[in-house]
Order: sequence, then C-alpha cells, then structure tokens
Amino acid sequence: MRLLFWCFIGWLLYAGLRRLYGASGGAGRGPAAAPPSEEMVRCAACGLNLPKSEALAAGAGWACCAGHARDGGGGS
Repeated sequence: MRLLFWCFIGWLLYAGLRRLYGASGGAGRGPAAAPPSEEMVRCAACGLNLPKSEALAAGAGWACCAGHARDGGGGS
C-alpha cells in the first residue's frame, strides 16, 4: 500500500512540474520554424549552387569564390 501511495505522489509531482514548465515553455517545444528562403544562384565557372547573399558578382553571372570571380565567371 505504501508503494502505491509513493507512486501516486510521484505522479502528482511529475504532472505538476510538467504543467508548470509546459505552460511557460510550450511554444519552444514545437517544430523549429523554417528559415526564410533565399534565392539560389549558380557559379558560372563550376556550377555550384549557393545563396545569393554568399555569391560574388562576376561579369554577367555569379561566382562562388574570388578565384572564379577573377576569371570573370568563365567556364572551367
């Protein structure tokens, strides 16, 4: 009978803590929000796809690194 009593007390503590912390941090438990999408561009020299914010302008196209930008985005 004592074991049943202590199991019940443990369950009450567990349920109370879950409710307490679940109410304040419930929003953070869901799936992570997807980051905003960004336009992808292709390196004119090697064909690598990368976000436009990380690409370098090279002539009429885009480059993935300074070496490919220096080449003017020409093919490899």
